[in-house]
Amino acid sequence: MSLRGRDFRCELDAELHEALRVMADHQKKPIQALGAELLEKAIAGEFHAFRVMLDHLRRSGILRQDAENRGRGGNAEGRKD
Repeated sequence: MSLRGRDFRCELDAELHEALRVMADHQKKPIQALGAELLEKAIAGEFHAFRVMLDHLRRSGILRQDAENRGRGGNAEGRKD
C-alpha cells in the first residue's frame, strides 16, 4: 500500500496526528505513506464488514434488490455506471 491512485486529503485530530507521526518515525516511513497505508487498511476492513452485512441481509430477504445493487457498486437498476 502506498501513495498512488486518486488523491484524498483529510484533517486529523491533533492527538491522532501526533500518534501517526510517532509511528511513522519509529517505522522510518514518511507520515503520508503510513497514513495512506493505515487509511487503506481501515477502509478495506470496513468495506468487507459492509459487504458481509449486505450478504446476510440479502440471504435473510430483508435487503431489497435495488439497495443491494447500489452497495455492490451499481445503480438502482443494477448497472455499473
